[in-house]
Amino acid sequence: MKRLVTIFFIVGIFCASAFLYAAPSDKAEKALSVPGTAAAVRVTKMRAAGMVTEITDLTLKIERKVKDKAETMEFDLEKPLVNFKVGDKVRVSYVTREDKNVATKVVADIPQSAVKKAKTPEAKAVPGAKTAPAASVPATKTAPAAKAPLGK
Repeated sequence: MKRLVTIFFIVGIFCASAFLYAAPSDKAEKALSVPGTAAAVRVTKMRAAGMVTEITDLTLKIERKVKDKAETMEFDLEKPLVNFKVGDKVRVSYVTREDKNVATKVVADIPQSAVKKAKTPEAKAVPGAKTAPAASVPATKTAPAAKAPLGK
């Protein structure tokens, strides 16, 4: 019996060492060897908001304020923008490729206070909704119920 346990133990160590020293799989080698794949390169998406100072078919320049200092950022465009003009406030989502900022999405920047003001009148003026008048009965306090003594 001891001999059988010893043989299983030696075979187990041999199999464990085979897994530890095995070559990486083909998929792992391909992911490491091919540049530009998702596993090899991670793309960081960033955002910036500001006012458009210059716009062409290939570039977009915005001016934004960072810690009370004006900063100009330039973006390369993947496709021309048609709905924006100089002076518009925009929010730009971009990535950095080959040391250049490439705009992936440009949207009009609407302040949150304007969004809240626009939503408030719509919520109040719901057509067809019936509201019940508030009850004019004043709320009264009730005295706590008296506890009955426990019988001993």
